[in-house]
Amino acid sequence: MNRDPEPASSPDGPPAAQPGKGFKARKREDHALVLIEELRATLSDISRVKRILIELGRYYDPVLGGSIMDIPHQRQIVAALEAGRTETAQALIEARYASYIKDRAHLGRREEDR
Repeated sequence: MNRDPEPASSPDGPPAAQPGKGFKARKREDHALVLIEELRATLSDISRVKRILIELGRYYDPVLGGSIMDIPHQRQIVAALEAGRTETAQALIEARYASYIKDRAHLGRREEDR
């Protein structure tokens, strides 16, 4: 039987923690940020954009006091894309992203946001 080696332990305490494991070693992933990145990358696919916006509308943000992407913003983004105004849609997304990420250093801002 091939077993993983036991972690080193001190004679008078519990086994030593393995590197890379445990609560502090794991970075919390914010699924909303992943969806926002995906949204930015798929602006040419309106049906995909709509699905992502609906999903973002399900995430509650207590700081904003509502969903991350509320229905009026969703409608404005879709209307801009359907009218061919990609820059307007991008500006709306970026404004909502800025509101969401503000005061959230723990979420791991992108380098250009720092």
